[in-house]
Amino acid sequence: MNKLIFICSLLLSLSCLADAEKNQTLNQFTGEWEGAGKQVDGSHWSIRVNIRSNLYVIDYPSLTCGGVLTLIKTTDTSLVFKETLTYGIARCINHGEVVLNKIAEHKAGYHWFDKQNKIEAVGELTRRLP
Repeated sequence: MNKLIFICSLLLSLSCLADAEKNQTLNQFTGEWEGAGKQVDGSHWSIRVNIRSNLYVIDYPSLTCGGVLTLIKTTDTSLVFKETLTYGIARCINHGEVVLNKIAEHKAGYHWFDKQNKIEAVGELTRRLP
């Protein structure tokens, strides 16, 4: 019985640590980010990402499309999202994966992957200060 209690306590502790790490990473990215992306074919477009508590929104203003991001994974310095477009779907590719990597306090790298996990676009975002 003591082993079972120990194992349950250990699992609960690990879960709490994982949640704390996730929250710490999210705090690094909280706010509004703007920048530009570049596709493998050389085309450029604007990006705007808004990260708030449990609300993740992405817009591509110059392409007139955007939608919501669903958080799938965090690391110490990155967030991985599934992108679901909610407007302008005919102008943009839907259901990609967006990875944001922390570069500096107010800088983040942007990487967009297609359904086959092939990188199709990269960019850099800057956090907008209030």
